[in-house]
Amino acid sequence: MSIELAPRRRESHALYITLLLLLLNLTLLSVQVEDPSGVMLLKKWVLAAGAPFIDLSAGASHAVKEFWLDYVWLHGARAENARLKQAVERLALRVRSLEQLEEENRRLRSLLAFRAGTHFEALGARVIGRAPDFLSRIAYLDRGSADGVRADCPVVTAEGIVGRVILAAPHTSQVQLITNADASVGVVIERTGSPGVLRGTGGPLLEVGYISSTEEVAVGDLVVTSGLDRIYPKGLAVGKVVASGKGKSVFREIRVEPSVDLLRMEQTLILMRTEPAPAAERRELQD
Repeated sequence: MSIELAPRRRESHALYITLLLLLLNLTLLSVQVEDPSGVMLLKKWVLAAGAPFIDLSAGASHAVKEFWLDYVWLHGARAENARLKQAVERLALRVRSLEQLEEENRRLRSLLAFRAGTHFEALGARVIGRAPDFLSRIAYLDRGSADGVRADCPVVTAEGIVGRVILAAPHTSQVQLITNADASVGVVIERTGSPGVLRGTGGPLLEVGYISSTEEVAVGDLVVTSGLDRIYPKGLAVGKVVASGKGKSVFREIRVEPSVDLLRMEQTLILMRTEPAPAAERRELQD
């Protein structure tokens, strides 16, 4: 029995080997076979079979590449935009600062060009505070008695008078503005020379009294200091007439707008007399 099975096994093995050899031969023949264009058929079959996988791989690779580039670009763009925005903000702050410095320098140049007369020394001072309206119109400066400031020193700007010092501490002065209801200044109408007394009203406008109704005072006339109050030098601007009419008494009713913007002023000059008034001025004051 076993003797009969052995030849059969050898026959089946030989058959398998023959089939494998035939398959190998066919494969080799197909590799060598070329199509009319000269390309081997096996290469075409391999390329056709792998084309879908190649397309899928290429598409996935392209998508990943595009996503990565877009992400990196957008991330870089956001960071760059943030840096540019900060740079623009810094430049804007610098421009505003330079504009403020330029305006301050302009005001300081105007103050330096101001001349109050040979008998006064001008001391620069900065406004450091203001009292609320209900506490009367008061301003505070950063100069005081340690700088030679004393009560009744006039305070001015290049545009005109501000008020007078009413209290001087060592390093701070309290100034009564000309709009204060208790303030008064000797003035004249520059165009006509008509003398009068300017008074504060507690409001934004001033009043000029003691000018006869027969005097000609027109809207737009400049009002200047007369020097007769022994505080302000003569000829400093006070304001312009904004209303003028005959009053109920023998005097005109005159409203004046101050030359100085008292709400926004920042730099001032404190005028300190350096020598007594000349004899002619004293005689004028006594008269």
